[in-house]
Amino acid sequence: MSRPILRAALLGGLLGLAACASHPIRPWQYDPRPMADTLAIREPIERETSLVYDQVEGVVSGLGRAFSLTRKSGLPPALNADPFDEVVNSAWFTNRNGRERLSAEAIRRGPGAAEGPDQSAPVTVKSIKVEGVSPGFDIEDAAGDRYILKFDPPDHWEMASGAEVVATNLFWAAGYHVPENYVFYLDPSNLVLDEDLEATFQEGDSLVRYSTTPSPGERELTMEIFRRNILERFPRTADGRIRAMASKFLEGIPKGPFAYAGIRGDDPNDVIPHEHRRELRGLYVIAAWLNHVDAKQGNSLDMFILDERSPEEGPGIGHLRHNLLDFGSTLGSAAVRPHNFRHGTEREFDAGPVLLRFITLGIYERPWQDVDMDTLRFPPSIGYYSIDNFSPGDWRTNTVNPAFINRTDRDGYWGAKIVMSFTDEQLDAAVAAGQYSDPRAAQYLLEELKKRRDATGRYWFREVSPLDEPRVEGNSLVFDDLWIRHFGGPADYLWKLEWDAPDPDLESEGTASTASIPLPTPSAGVRASGDDAYARLEVWKVWEAGEEAERPATIWLAPEGGAWKVVGVRY
Repeated sequence: MSRPILRAALLGGLLGLAACASHPIRPWQYDPRPMADTLAIREPIERETSLVYDQVEGVVSGLGRAFSLTRKSGLPPALNADPFDEVVNSAWFTNRNGRERLSAEAIRRGPGAAEGPDQSAPVTVKSIKVEGVSPGFDIEDAAGDRYILKFDPPDHWEMASGAEVVATNLFWAAGYHVPENYVFYLDPSNLVLDEDLEATFQEGDSLVRYSTTPSPGERELTMEIFRRNILERFPRTADGRIRAMASKFLEGIPKGPFAYAGIRGDDPNDVIPHEHRRELRGLYVIAAWLNHVDAKQGNSLDMFILDERSPEEGPGIGHLRHNLLDFGSTLGSAAVRPHNFRHGTEREFDAGPVLLRFITLGIYERPWQDVDMDTLRFPPSIGYYSIDNFSPGDWRTNTVNPAFINRTDRDGYWGAKIVMSFTDEQLDAAVAAGQYSDPRAAQYLLEELKKRRDATGRYWFREVSPLDEPRVEGNSLVFDDLWIRHFGGPADYLWKLEWDAPDPDLESEGTASTASIPLPTPSAGVRASGDDAYARLEVWKVWEAGEEAERPATIWLAPEGGAWKVVGVRY
């Protein structure tokens, strides 16, 4: 079977399962593990996108969302959730802290195996970036590794570099593929210019072209010119160094960003529309926690990981790895300035508020319009990052993200479990990676991270019955109540058991005051492999006021050797 036909068949099967969501699904009949997304493919071409495309897509999607009355109820489930409503390790995501708790030191270190660029010998400037919101340049260190250097705005020293490193380490610990990002103190006296370096600088009213090997019409780029146009923009430490964020070049060959909707046509491994991937939908929750308002396709990058090359060094054989990157607009940082009160509460073009202002003839005022940023108190090295304007279920990116728009409560619960997996000690280690010179600033950031973490759990855990890790122990089905684990409260549940096997027919229901539901002994004569030989147990969390959860946790069980085995879960 050819790759396109195979992809169509797999996608058709996934959509068929999603369409049957109202029927008692047997989730163990779909296991995504055989759908490996690292199978060898031929090297694809580099994909291009633009900020204009992101903005137009955001406007169109935003208008659709504003006029949709059934957005939440009409969304299909994620197509790559495994039998236990999780995701398997892939070229998109690797289960880390949510599955097995990392050490605090591992989170402080993040994805990196070193401490940043090696300055034991001269460091070479390889390229210069003067366009965009902030200047920077690439270097090659003494070990021969390449890094992108980004710098803090002078009035908010440590803000952008600290935010990018802290957020990087937390996204990595959550499970995403990200670059190695480090807080780095550059020694300007150790810099040399590459022999083929070029740059264009604004001098007065003119743009002047410079090169270390000038052609006619170009001026010679010297270290003095480089210092005057780049290095002198940034403050120095007492010993003359410049603080920066150093981002190590990703492994592989760049192939452009991934989209948050559709599939990549030149990647036969890419069979699930991105807006229906659990790890991209659930990313909404983690991005909201860390205030990653710039989560768009332009801040992602597909890298082609080579397995081999042809003898002529032509197109290679390998697979794509999908990376998130550019976290300079996270936490309290908007890269060149602090975030303001609007960020995270409204998009750059938000159809809902625009429509309200139109309908009310301008009477409606946006919540952030009357907020005076001068009255908000936050450390300059952190920027505006607060629990005060945080709404976990209605947080918004600057532009519409199609995967975020398609999130369901199950996707939100998946993301919230990851957010709540981070302990205070782990968050302290993540903040330490930001190397903030003011302990009060570091403490402020740590406290706001914890507050927003807990608000995230309180919101998303109330949208489902947060009963995790169901398992059979003896003659009972037991589970972990994540609400009690994190927030306390009573252990009260309603449950209902149905078994569709013809011999015997079992239906029972009841209440429980512990995280344990009694199970009947299955008949030894029932075939474990029979299509009808499974039981469905629904368990509703009962909250403090006696109100039951809107939706139960559904656990499927199959008889095996006279006992039960958990074979599937849906939250």
